[in-house]
Amino acid sequence: MTIKASQTPVRSASRAASKTPRALPPQLREPTYERGGLRNALVEEGRRMFEENGASELSLRALARRLGVSEAAPSRHFKGKEELLAAIAISGFKQLAEQRMHISAKHLPALPKAREMMLSYVRYAQTHAGLFDLMTGPRLLQEFVRGDVEATSNISYSYFSDSVFELALESGWDRQQLHYLSHAAWSMEHGVAALVLGGRIPRTDSNLDTQRMIEFSIDLFLAAVVAGPEHFAQSQI
Repeated sequence: MTIKASQTPVRSASRAASKTPRALPPQLREPTYERGGLRNALVEEGRRMFEENGASELSLRALARRLGVSEAAPSRHFKGKEELLAAIAISGFKQLAEQRMHISAKHLPALPKAREMMLSYVRYAQTHAGLFDLMTGPRLLQEFVRGDVEATSNISYSYFSDSVFELALESGWDRQQLHYLSHAAWSMEHGVAALVLGGRIPRTDSNLDTQRMIEFSIDLFLAAVVAGPEHFAQSQI
């Protein structure tokens, strides 16, 4: 599957600016709808709305007004809001997958590769908070999560899990334990990302540097992986 680059959304300088309708470029107007121009524009504009304010009231009509097209035009590409939300989430997972693909292509040693994979997830959450909430939160209906959304998110996850597998095998872990390790690593990176976005860590009375706290948490987990299964067995109660 070819992963296409997705332009990073630019945050609006003010709420007033975010309400200014965006004119659809001439090349995306009818009759080029059938070639996907409007569909892509709807997805990109939807991403911007999530980046600006979480898009709590995202609708096809609102997007159409922002793009300067008729309110009926989006229905040619999306049956409803849920299908649009799924397409927006997919665009986010494609972008995250592309970032991790570039990390994999660097051919780093196992430990720094796994570290960079985990950090990339947290960085993506910090940079695209509204979109990340859609991608990983409960807003999407399960019928969409189990379809193309899941398939696209698996691409990103595969780059990440392969890096964990490589480090684990290098550190003496049994193959039967690999998926437990990748799920534990996933729990670590997502937990840190969610707590940071929620403003729960670092605690205000800790005076901790956020980035250092993120790196320390991931490094601590990876140190346990590198220590190997024998050390893990000794720590079990």
